Amino acid sequence: MVLTVEPGIYFMPELIAQWKSQKKFLEYIDYSAIEKHIGFGGIRIEDDVLVTGSGCRVLGKPIAKTIEEIESQCSK
Repeated sequence: MVLTVEPGIYFMPELIAQWKSQKKFLEYIDYSAIEKHIGFGGIRIEDDVLVTGSGCRVLGKPIAKTIEEIESQCSK
C-alpha cells in the first residue's frame, strides 16, 4: 500500500481572527505569534510512503525537512 504523509500549516487570516475573537484554543495558540505570519500562506511537507508487510520506505528523492536543510536549500 502507498500512502501520502503531508503535515502542514496554513495561516488563514479569517479563521485566525474568528478563533481569536471567540478565545478558542488559547491553551494551544499564541495569537500574537501567529499574527506575525499572516500573509505567508502556508507550507506542507509531502512524502509518499510504501508500506509492506516487512516495513516501510519513503518513495522518491529525500526533501529538506529540518530548519537548517530548508534554509540551506532556499539560499541556493
